[in-house]
Amino acid sequence: MVALISFIVMIGLMFINVPIAICTGLAAMVGMAVTNGAVPMIVSVQRMYVGMDSFTLIAVPLFILAGRFMALGGITTDLINLSRVMVGFLRGGLAYINIVSSMFFAGITGSATSDTASVGGILIPTMIDNGYDRDFSVAVTATSSTIGVLIPPSIPMVVYGVASGASIAKLFLGGMIPGILVGLALMLVTYIITRQRNYPVDTKIPVRDAIKIVIKSIPAVMTIIIILGGIISGFFTPTEAAGIAALYSFLLGTLYYRELKLSDIGGIFVEVAVTTGMVAVMIATASSLGWLFASQGVPKMLANLILGITDNTFLILLMINLLLLFVGTWLDLSPAVIIFTPILLPVVTSLGIDIIHFGVIMIMNLAIGLFTPPVGVCLFVSCGIAEISIAESIKAFIPFFLAMVAVLLLVTYFPQIVMLLPNLMT
Repeated sequence: MVALISFIVMIGLMFINVPIAICTGLAAMVGMAVTNGAVPMIVSVQRMYVGMDSFTLIAVPLFILAGRFMALGGITTDLINLSRVMVGFLRGGLAYINIVSSMFFAGITGSATSDTASVGGILIPTMIDNGYDRDFSVAVTATSSTIGVLIPPSIPMVVYGVASGASIAKLFLGGMIPGILVGLALMLVTYIITRQRNYPVDTKIPVRDAIKIVIKSIPAVMTIIIILGGIISGFFTPTEAAGIAALYSFLLGTLYYRELKLSDIGGIFVEVAVTTGMVAVMIATASSLGWLFASQGVPKMLANLILGITDNTFLILLMINLLLLFVGTWLDLSPAVIIFTPILLPVVTSLGIDIIHFGVIMIMNLAIGLFTPPVGVCLFVSCGIAEISIAESIKAFIPFFLAMVAVLLLVTYFPQIVMLLPNLMT
């Protein structure tokens, strides 16, 4: 009953557009209040502190900082140019460039919203100016931006690793192949649509210029190699990798590209502090609510409910996917991970599913919610850049949505896709 009241309070507050962090925080406090003293209210604050008391979570602001240094330091432009060399010669080349740029950018900042704002801010106006429909430009950008939570490094995977106790290095490796598959699936949809709508073919880049672009972009791509190589080799932790990424992107922006000015640093720190503050409050309040649900036996009740319906692993995974897809449409990614990881983990572990595999499944489901109304932050950002309403863009999203769901099902029922690289570490 306590958990149900808290859940109703949270949903009710969301419907009146109360910020997510406040929704989860108030829901936890109301739930504790109705226990009639069995759970003191001070526990809410204690659980918020415990939820944030993690060295690993320091990686979150550092990856955000690295993303801002990249966006303002000229690195994004080089990655887009490299993508142009790789796929720009195809019909509808700008759409392919958008997807490939997101895959590169994802492997450095680990943030879908950073990708949407940085890559989309450049490519959406360019696509529109070159004759691409606004709805298609928005759909490509918003959906490809979600690759940022799959291809390492990934901020949500850091959060899941803290919530579940899973190895973040293995989570990073586990998300790599699914992230690439999502990119390829989006390219397949793009291939079909660009031919149906007869989008233009970009001018082919001369070989000499292409070689120059590739050479010039090597320092930017090295960021991915430094981060992953250092983590996989054990040379530094994911948190230290985030610090290295921030320092390296700062040095690239100031010394190599010379577009990042020292006068920009103060403003960047303020932006990062504001963003980190929002994420931190969401994680803290979600941790409190998640603990309340766990203390009230919600994981056991849910496990009994699901296993009471069926003991078929295939059907149970399908039900979990449907649940998480629904959750992703109204709850932001980080608090959803914090709240539902302790609830669903006992169910999947009882089925013998590896927590690394489940982590990728969870994050893929919730990533789809990043471009799905009513929350859909990547959708909002993309529509804002393209200056169209969400309603005008929905139809164009359907093929990309179906493509991502198809990859999700592959990842769900073929765990080797996720576990191939992590198993190489053992």
